[in-house]
This record gives sequence, structure tokens and C-alpha cells, in this order.
Amino acid sequence: MRALLVILAACSAPVAQPREAPPAWQARESGGTQPIDPGTTDDTLLDAKGCASCHAGIVKQWSTSRHAMAWTAGIFQREYAVRPQGWCVNCHAPLTTQQRDLDGERAGQGVDCATCHVRGGKFVSAKHAAKSPHATVVDPSFGSPAFCADCHQFTFPVLDDGNAIAMTRHPMQNTVASFAAGPFAHERDGCLTCHNAHTAAGGHDDGMRDAAIEMTSCMNGNTVEVALRNANAGHSVPTGDIHRHMFLRVWRSSAPESMFQAFFGRRFEPVADGGKITTWDSTIAPGETKRFEIPAADLRGDDDEPINLELVYVFIENEFPRREADHDPSTASITRYALMPSASSAAATCGRSAMR
Repeated sequence: MRALLVILAACSAPVAQPREAPPAWQARESGGTQPIDPGTTDDTLLDAKGCASCHAGIVKQWSTSRHAMAWTAGIFQREYAVRPQGWCVNCHAPLTTQQRDLDGERAGQGVDCATCHVRGGKFVSAKHAAKSPHATVVDPSFGSPAFCADCHQFTFPVLDDGNAIAMTRHPMQNTVASFAAGPFAHERDGCLTCHNAHTAAGGHDDGMRDAAIEMTSCMNGNTVEVALRNANAGHSVPTGDIHRHMFLRVWRSSAPESMFQAFFGRRFEPVADGGKITTWDSTIAPGETKRFEIPAADLRGDDDEPINLELVYVFIENEFPRREADHDPSTASITRYALMPSASSAAATCGRSAMR
């Protein structure tokens, strides 16, 4: 009987409509289970240095970006040396032509011009410039949030010998979904509203971090009041790699053992399908303000001693790794200053002063 019902249901189901063709730039499903095949070995399309002959300004912007450093960055190479997974390579040196020689110059270009623009041996762009010499495939969705999702929105992989053989249903990188639920989701330029397409500035950029989070503090009587607001980021902060997190620290120099510390990040636990579920998420959503009231007495030290505050952004799992990455700091101090105690316990003094 069950088999009969299944057959009847199948017969009565509406006829499936043909699926729309995938975007011209889409070479794989998000998550990087496979490398990207550019469909050519032509150096004029694949070597970023060659692009500079016509696009010198753009290549200069790209050359100092985290995209250009995707394969060579000290943080990544330190992690890859410990866990050399092919799945990771698919977003850090993503082209099949790069992966033929991971020690070569082409792999060292990381996420380069061809990674985004070359498919099927042709140039893909949102529009065709009148004087462009390239055979261009025009796709208006090029550069959209869906485009960025290829490496910035995916679930946990099921790995076999370092390669992703399937993707689970649990988010690992969740930046694009966070953006889609944020205040800039309907902006015409999508992610590019804030992130330049070629400099790709993000969490490693001082200006981007400083602009994203507003931190205010007051000494209200005998209580330190601190507020952290995600004022300008279109997604939660921090975002990206699952290990990224921030610490708010409040302490007196004479009593570091009594430091107050708040953690902003995500924590996970394994599940049966090979993925992980989020068990803790204290990241700061767009427009959200997190507030803290810390009794000064809990910080110990002398009553007239300045109270130090610092907001630290940590790019990796361990803030103090056994070996620092060359020229690639594992942390960044977003802000660091001191509050002077109020002259009167009934007074409220707000503002910043230099850290002593």
C-alpha cells in the first residue's frame, strides 16, 4: 500500500520546470568542495601581472589585499602546515592551474584576477567595457553577495583524507547569511557597499575594524559602564573564520588577577552527520549594543588608580600561539585606553584618556 501511495503521489505531482541556468561565474557549489577550472591555460588571462598592463591601479590595489595573500599569509600557512587539507586549498589557491604547483608563483597569487573573472576560457564581468579586448560573458550578478558566498558562506564539510566529500547542513562560514539579515541587505552594491572589490579590506584592516565597532565607557560612581555597538558592519562582528573572536578587558594594573573579561565569538560541538552545531554565539549583530556594568571594587587595586580598557580582535583560535606567523599578527587592538576614577562616588565621568 505504501508503495502504491508513493506512485500515486509521484503521478499527481506537478511537472518539474526546467531550472534556470547557473550564473556564468559559478564553477562549483559554495564550500569549495572542488577547485575552480578557469577553462584555459592562457597566461594573458591567468597571470595577475599581465593584467597590470591595462589595469595597473586595480592590480596595485589587489596586490596588497588579503585576497592576494590568501595562499601566502602567515596565519594560513601556519595552520595549513599542521593540517594540510586539500579542501582548504580550494579557497586559498583555488584554480586548477594554481594547484598543479602549490610552491609556484601562480599559487602565490592566491585569490587573483582569474579566480573571480575567468570561466570557460572567457572573461566574466557584470558589464562589458566598450574598449575591452576580452571576449566577455556579461552576468549582472557578478560581484553580488551570492558570488561572495562561494568562499564566505558554507556549511561544515565531511572530510576524507583532507578533501570535502560532502557538506553538512550546519553553518561554518555564515557571513553572507548574516549580511542578508542585516541593514544593508537591499543596497544595490551588496557586500561591495563596504568592501572594495579589489582591496577586499575586512577584519585585518585597521580602518574597517575601527569603523565597525563603537565602544563607549563611563565611570558611573563606583561602576564601570561599557557599551559595544556594531554601528557600521553589515554583518555580525566578528565574522569569517570560526576561530575569530574578540575580548573586552577591564582591569587595574596593580591587580591583573582581577581582570574582567568578556568573550565575543562562537563555540561549536560535533554532531552525527560530521558537522558541528553552534552552542554559543556572542558575536555582535548589526546595530546591536552589548552593555556591561563592572563594579570597580571587583577590579581591586587602589580606588584612585586608573582603570584600563581594551578591545582585542583575535584572528586565530589561540591568542598566544606557540609560533607567531611571520609578518602576520594573530591579534589586533581595536582600542586601548584608561578611565580615571570619578572624584565623587555620585559623579559620572565619561570619556577616554591615554593608557598608562
